[in-house]
Amino acid sequence: MHKDLKKYDHGTLVAAMTSADFYPHKPAEIIHKQTHISDVFLAGDRVYKVKKPVNLGFLDFSTLEKRYRFCCEEVRLNQRLTSDIYLGVEKITWDKNGYGLNTTGETVDYAVKMRRLQDEHTLEYLLVSNRVTESFINRLIHTLADFYNASALKKKERDQFGSFDAIGQKCRDNFNHLPDFSDTGTNKRKVQLIKAATRMFLDRHKELFDRRIENNHICDTHGDLKTEHIYNDQGVQILDCIEFNHTFRYQDTASDLAFLAMDMDFLGYRPAALFLLSRYVKITSDADLMQVIDFYKCFRAMVQVKVYHLQIEAMPSHDDAKKAEHVHEMEQYLDLAYQYALKMAFPVIWVTCGMIAAGKSTVAEKLAALFSIPWIRSDELRKTLFEELPDKSGKTGFEKGMYTPEATSLVYGKMLITAQAALEKGSSVILDAACRKQKERQDILQLARDTSANIIFVECRCPDREIKTRLKNREHQSTVSDARLEHFAAIRKSMDPFDHLSADVHMPVRTDQPLDSIIETILTGEHELLARQTAQKSG
Repeated sequence: MHKDLKKYDHGTLVAAMTSADFYPHKPAEIIHKQTHISDVFLAGDRVYKVKKPVNLGFLDFSTLEKRYRFCCEEVRLNQRLTSDIYLGVEKITWDKNGYGLNTTGETVDYAVKMRRLQDEHTLEYLLVSNRVTESFINRLIHTLADFYNASALKKKERDQFGSFDAIGQKCRDNFNHLPDFSDTGTNKRKVQLIKAATRMFLDRHKELFDRRIENNHICDTHGDLKTEHIYNDQGVQILDCIEFNHTFRYQDTASDLAFLAMDMDFLGYRPAALFLLSRYVKITSDADLMQVIDFYKCFRAMVQVKVYHLQIEAMPSHDDAKKAEHVHEMEQYLDLAYQYALKMAFPVIWVTCGMIAAGKSTVAEKLAALFSIPWIRSDELRKTLFEELPDKSGKTGFEKGMYTPEATSLVYGKMLITAQAALEKGSSVILDAACRKQKERQDILQLARDTSANIIFVECRCPDREIKTRLKNREHQSTVSDARLEHFAAIRKSMDPFDHLSADVHMPVRTDQPLDSIIETILTGEHELLARQTAQKSG
């Protein structure tokens, strides 16, 4: 090494790169950002990333040779999901005039050179500014689906990185690096439940993880799929994948997508995250993804808890304000992981119920699509059970034909048997039925107790005037439901009140509003109900 480099360290290089004179194109402004592993310099229309000379165990940038290797890897790997962004690796040199880029001096470090993108084009900004379009989400999904298809690992690697044992070990390793939260009893209880829910999910779903391997869902993924890394700039551009450790990229595609969905949840855009996931399932036919997504979102949120904990531990003792900010964000991620744990600890019986034409099936269909869970519809079961009737249209008087109390009892029995089969496999279900009678609701509550499921009765409430308008519109339509305006008064009179249901399981929802608003209300309210029920089960 050059004799004048005896005082060289990373700090002097960073100081030099904050000056416009360092760069051949002399940018008007330099913005310096940093992470715990890199220094990033926004220099006009270019970005230069320099790796810090650190060895953290899971990554090693401690030597010049290793930093060069991983700079090259960063460019190679990120070019998979970008176009004209990663421009190459530049030599950082030293000569008598000091540091420079690609001068004739001695090479002392390397920088990844990139075209600069605007923050206004990130998915994060688009979400916050309400500018995300369905078209962009579809393009993003297709980009990721094509990427995963081209990145499937060989069988030996799939078995190694996607195995039930490997996933369990990842979870245990993550838990081992968490703070003990001894000073906060509430947080400590949340961690205990998250650990218990993780173990329960793993114990119940070994076959599911094995099936993920068999169906080629273990891939060389992005590894750090967050909203701030996704851009709408001359097409979909996805930056900043993990280059420093391939074991962080070799994983289930569900884990990769879970990071993105979790990030969207954290920002407050859960309906958008569910929309993205449901569209991905639709175009890829990855029917199992939604069964593991909450598990992986919980894992990803707890990884963020660990990362913030490590950052807090490394902070100077006098930096109280920044430490308090990090503690707050760490606890936000813990709360998010807790919400996921509540959902994955026990399957959920969703019951969309209430008056005819109140929107039960519309809500049920949307929830079934978002969660990718079975939609068990009483109207369809009734037609199947009584298909031998001379007139199976069902257009008869109130409680006549296939709508007698005895016939309805058979329909609800079949509905419960069908639901039980799904619940025993660990899947949540949606029961779409009026549930006019208290006994019908009590039978569903008993099923929840028998299968250790959580349950939410979504009572669809709609003004009678709107219901009658909808029923009138049905007169000239072919619908699965046979309920018509002529049945309204008798059905309204026969409807038992829902006040026997506790607030822990009952969610009244107004359904004379846009469907997206209804779904957002349901998704916002589910956490509190599931938290109460899971707490009761946990003693």
